[in-house]
Amino acid sequence: MKVKAEEEIYSKIIDVIQDIGGIGATIEEISKAVQLGRHTLSKYLNHLRADGRITYKQIGRAKIWSVSKSPLQHIFLLSEEEKTYTEKIFSRILSYMPEGILILDFDYNILFMNRYLTALYGDCIGQKYYHVFFGSAHQRQTLSRIAEVIDGSSEEVESREEDKDGRILDIKARRVENPDGSFSVIAIIHDVTEKVKYEQRIKNLSELHRLLGESVNRSYTIHQLCSTILKNLRDVISFDFGDILIYDPVKDMLFSYAQIGYPVGETSGAEEWKRRIAMEAIHRKEVIFFDFFDSRKGMVELELAQTAFRLAGEYNLQEVYAIPLKTKGELHGALLILTSSGRTISEEDRSLLEGVSEAIAGGIAKIKAEEEWRLKANAIRISTQPIFMTNLEGNQTYVNHAFMEMWGYKAEREVLGRHCSSFWKDEAKAEDVLTTVREKGTWEGDLTALRKDGSEFNARLSASLIIGKKGPFQLVAAVTPHV
Repeated sequence: MKVKAEEEIYSKIIDVIQDIGGIGATIEEISKAVQLGRHTLSKYLNHLRADGRITYKQIGRAKIWSVSKSPLQHIFLLSEEEKTYTEKIFSRILSYMPEGILILDFDYNILFMNRYLTALYGDCIGQKYYHVFFGSAHQRQTLSRIAEVIDGSSEEVESREEDKDGRILDIKARRVENPDGSFSVIAIIHDVTEKVKYEQRIKNLSELHRLLGESVNRSYTIHQLCSTILKNLRDVISFDFGDILIYDPVKDMLFSYAQIGYPVGETSGAEEWKRRIAMEAIHRKEVIFFDFFDSRKGMVELELAQTAFRLAGEYNLQEVYAIPLKTKGELHGALLILTSSGRTISEEDRSLLEGVSEAIAGGIAKIKAEEEWRLKANAIRISTQPIFMTNLEGNQTYVNHAFMEMWGYKAEREVLGRHCSSFWKDEAKAEDVLTTVREKGTWEGDLTALRKDGSEFNARLSASLIIGKKGPFQLVAAVTPHV
């Protein structure tokens, strides 16, 4: 009964303060209305203030009491001396939480922001939420899903939004009832910009590796590979111009194999300037980055800087980024990325390019090896000297056209798969040659060949063991008939 009686007094005091008006009430005005002595009334007022249901402003020696529309706002407006022990603990917990706490009224006015948010936006108490966060003078539905809570269509919403400064925010907001019966909106806000950038970088890196893998598997020439790589890179990382130049370590020269974005009729001077920058990256074996609007970010050598500025003038550039393409210590070329004035390559994208540079170099190395092998295979195929290959067991796996003609065969099926000794008069000696090549790696000497029709001819045989990454796997031999 006592508790019920006290609660009735509390309610009466709050009603009196609200009836007196928005500017607040003095203790004398409240005492007269509720007919309680100053000492007893002071006790009730302090209980209500401790509960966060009312607050006061100190004007001289007088206290002006008012109903607290936001308990949190009430706590944070108090000085440390005025706060109770519980209020001090609570306010410190909210202030130093590792995510933002925001309280709005139903007209989008900011009633409270903790330290997390004031560090990002400053002290914006009393300002409009949509102006502080989105830079808009008027609320629009598209600005934030908090509008759904404001208009009552949702009790709680969660969203990911971009603020006026490009930050990515995770926002969770819901309606809360205040002690005076009105409603506010409380939102928990977390800046996830770095997290989103990291996730996007991982996604882009994965996508680039997938595209690079497809490019390598589907390309038959270095030009085709490099052109596809540049297109894939620009699809994932936005830039204006790009080149892949292939390096010849014997001649110490660069050859342009693919480029993207350049206007028709590129000048020879611009081509030479690009080569000089790319060659410098290859010789240094490190990335060269130059920002033409910040001379502190780039090359310090006068000659190289002049070259870069000539190139920048040719295409109105903001940045040049040259990456050596190397894998397993071997240099295969350089990737050159250029951006027009007013456009930059982010640190995340630069890191991404460096991350895939070895994969690009590996793809180029693979295609170069395949092209070299095809070239050698064509040379062997059209050679006038008979050439054949066998596996380690001596069964023939390849013969060229000259071999077929010299031995008198028409179809490869008559030759491939047969043991190489069957094509020589002395099969035992041919077996010994095979053993010697397997053991010593090479053999050269004279043998008597046996044609399909049984005729014979004397020949000089030179045989060698082919060794791959996993060890010996083939034998190759060339035959020179004696005249």
